[in-house]
Amino acid sequence: MMNLIAIIIAHSLNIANIQTARMDNWTTGQNPASLVELYSFQMAATYENHYMNHALHTATIQSAYCSQYINVGVGFSFFGYSKYQEMMAGITLSKKFGRFSLGIQANYITIYCGDYLKYKGTFIPELGCIINITPTFNLGFWTFNPFLQKLQVIEQEKRNLPSIYSIGTDYLFHPDIRWGVQFDYDIFSSWRIASNIEWKCCDILILKLGAYYKDNIVGCLGMELMFDKWGLNQLYEYNSLLGFSSQTCIYYHL
Repeated sequence: MMNLIAIIIAHSLNIANIQTARMDNWTTGQNPASLVELYSFQMAATYENHYMNHALHTATIQSAYCSQYINVGVGFSFFGYSKYQEMMAGITLSKKFGRFSLGIQANYITIYCGDYLKYKGTFIPELGCIINITPTFNLGFWTFNPFLQKLQVIEQEKRNLPSIYSIGTDYLFHPDIRWGVQFDYDIFSSWRIASNIEWKCCDILILKLGAYYKDNIVGCLGMELMFDKWGLNQLYEYNSLLGFSSQTCIYYHL
């Protein structure tokens, strides 16, 4: 029985979709503990074009508010076309306890399968933590749908939803260069291993390079422009079997 939700989980703003141990970028639907390092109000909008097919796109909007007590984020993702749609809305809470950061996100996932099945939905939790092993090395854990939640599409039939377990590292081995590694396992699907490197070559520009393996090797290239209060993140992937994918994100810090 195949996964029903396929593309609604938004990719991270980090190259090669590596987010589990990162604390400088938060993406809804990824490790909620990543929200702890945000110190202002933020808004972001992301558009992903999968394999250069206009019907296979994911759009995401998110915002976050951070205080000295707890950080709160909300996000919404949409994928689909007239006959099939996936939507996910979530709220995130995160808190830092010394070297240990903890986050939780509650998601409501809805699918629309045409006039016959109409809308079907269910709640899905996410849990994550990040440990600062040293000031320059983080170890992160994250799980999406840890309790193997399923979605009832029609009477007496339930479909698997992604149940992802992830472990990752983030190593800042130079003030301007960081290296990340991540392993993901979906109980109902497959596994993935990824690595990336990012170089902050000047105050406003970060260059990104990465790759991951999931059935075949996918190469990744990207850049991020950072200005006073806003930024632009542009990522590309090439899958030798399926073609190019792109992701564009514009964010704003108040």
